[in-house]
Amino acid sequence: MPDGVSYIRVDGSDSAKQVFLQANPIVVSSVPAPSADVLVTPSPTFSSSVGSFHYVLSHPAFAPEAVPTTIVPQTRITDDGTIVDVPLGFDFNFYGNTYNKVNVYSNGFLTFGTAVTDPTGLGFFRGDAIPYSGNPNNMIAFAWTDWSPQRVVGGIRFETRGTAPNRRFLLQFTNVPEFSGRGLLLMQLVLTENANDITIYTNTMSITASSDRVTQGIENADGTLAAFDSVQNPVNLIWSPRVRGFFKLTNDAVRFSPPRPPVVTPPASISVNTAPPATGQVNSLTNPAVGSCAAVVDPGVATATDDAPGVTVAGNRSDGLALNAPYPKGVTTITWTATDVDGMTATGTQTITVNDKENPSIVAPDGISTGNDLHLPSAVVSTGTAQAADNCPDVKVSSSRSDGAAPGDPFMVGLTTITWTATDASGNTASAKQSITVRDVEAPTLVMADNIITVNATSTTGAIVTYTLNVSDNVGVTSKVCSRASGSYFPIGETTVTCTVADAAGNTASGSFVVLVLNAQAQMENLIQYILGLGLSEGTTNPLVNQVRAAYGDGSVGQQCNKMSDFISMVVKKGRGIPFDNAAYMNTEAARIMAVLGCGYAPSRTRLLDPSLLGN
Repeated sequence: MPDGVSYIRVDGSDSAKQVFLQANPIVVSSVPAPSADVLVTPSPTFSSSVGSFHYVLSHPAFAPEAVPTTIVPQTRITDDGTIVDVPLGFDFNFYGNTYNKVNVYSNGFLTFGTAVTDPTGLGFFRGDAIPYSGNPNNMIAFAWTDWSPQRVVGGIRFETRGTAPNRRFLLQFTNVPEFSGRGLLLMQLVLTENANDITIYTNTMSITASSDRVTQGIENADGTLAAFDSVQNPVNLIWSPRVRGFFKLTNDAVRFSPPRPPVVTPPASISVNTAPPATGQVNSLTNPAVGSCAAVVDPGVATATDDAPGVTVAGNRSDGLALNAPYPKGVTTITWTATDVDGMTATGTQTITVNDKENPSIVAPDGISTGNDLHLPSAVVSTGTAQAADNCPDVKVSSSRSDGAAPGDPFMVGLTTITWTATDASGNTASAKQSITVRDVEAPTLVMADNIITVNATSTTGAIVTYTLNVSDNVGVTSKVCSRASGSYFPIGETTVTCTVADAAGNTASGSFVVLVLNAQAQMENLIQYILGLGLSEGTTNPLVNQVRAAYGDGSVGQQCNKMSDFISMVVKKGRGIPFDNAAYMNTEAARIMAVLGCGYAPSRTRLLDPSLLGN
């Protein structure tokens, strides 16, 4: 041995070695680990020999779950105390026995079965040796030493998560302080249903009181079997068991697993696309270029490991076909089964996902051009249906119109585009467009109110004439043009008006009518007929009629004006027995006739309508 290095050999049972190591930690150098049935990765491990029932120790990734939701009230937590019969929510097998509840101890461990008390009355406050026949037994020591969870809110939490048969019981000590030192514990214990794994995630665990010792491990019901990990001293790199030790942990994960059947590792799941169309295939309505609805896939071969050689592996597809047969669109599961020489089996699954990424093929019907239905701005059109094909069945065809109307609705005048869409079961789509053109082939309708419009001249040159045209169109009239517009000045006599209306499509319709503007003589004749039609006495009627006839006769304009002025005076003169409304009308007509004659003087309307000037 090198100078200054001493070598000590210890022969005996593991328990004896542990006692020696705990009593003489300073003299231990790189002594080989005691013999054990426990598989340890990656560091050496101290363990008792557990015979036919052994736990496998491993170091999973440090991945604690979310904080449990059930908080044990501080009133239920006491120093060195116990929370008895905490339900797991499922059956858990521990060293060959089945339990559904645990007892949680404030000092960093739990037990299965009936809770026990420290006969010394000290409450198991210091981590002790395992395996050891004295109480506590049948235990999981996740950080067994003197802790004070009652000093923090939410110091102890638990929860059962998941669904059968993969539920998990979580127990967490959160920021629990050391009783007599400055140490701290943040730990999560996970018990897994069915697998019966025991996983301890330690975010941080430290002790500072020189009298404290920590034990982390598991022990059976009679204290004859135990399993535990080791920890390396960062200064001298010596490995020591996590039993009655003075050590700390940070982001540490350790898992104790019961004996297992073979472990099968299936090949990675595969995702591929369906086979494409053959090279050079022409796409047409009668010969669509579509590929296959399946794919040829090499799934690989699963591997398996076991505690003993001789494990075999076989794969079976969920569709019952051979492994090398083409895989249809969708998900096909391959179940790989590993069987060891003892007949224990394990299975693993691999999925072969064949995705249909191929768009359908679609051909729209030919475009259609047609005229409108009679008197309607639209036409009912039989559009036909698009034809679609796809590499996989169940392709569906739908349509949408650019005007948003339902497929069977009439098509309005103009261009409407139908977008035909083929959609397959995987959501792939293809579109084609069809144009529907409805032409407006119907001319507008033009209806004249009268063939001749007769109005009185209001001046020597004529009168302003307004008229109305009744026009309509199946779509709408866009222009209306007349040779003389309504509201314009028309000369005395006959004027022919020709009007033309047109719609947006250029269809036109035309019509004519006559505007007759009556001269003064024609208006006088109408006035005479009005007077005669009143049924007044001859003494009243004849003078009035004679006066108008005198104005109608030959003579200068001045003479005609005087006669009409005298007519107005005769109407206004009292005692004639002319009703007021009739007298007012006659005088209004006479005044307009005088304006048409061009008389320099015309009675005011106020004077003409003054009742005091008219006969009773």
